[in-house]
Amino acid sequence: MSLPRSVTEADLDTLIYAQLAQNWRKVARIVGYTMQSCEAGSIPVSGEVIAARVQALVETGKIEGVGNLSMWRHSEVRLKSR
Repeated sequence: MSLPRSVTEADLDTLIYAQLAQNWRKVARIVGYTMQSCEAGSIPVSGEVIAARVQALVETGKIEGVGNLSMWRHSEVRLKSR
């Protein structure tokens, strides 16, 4: 059994961006699939940490978001439109 490794913001961003597209996707979907990727790589990250990082990416203008991002099923994000 391998030991869990720590994750950097850059690592987490890469995993989040892998779930994003040009079309809107629920934050709950992004969080869930990113958590699966983390678990597959033995990276100990909670859904709350992932959601906070998604919100930070929206707040810094790196991705687009609509709705109350703290309500995962009632908000959506996507890659920035070109």
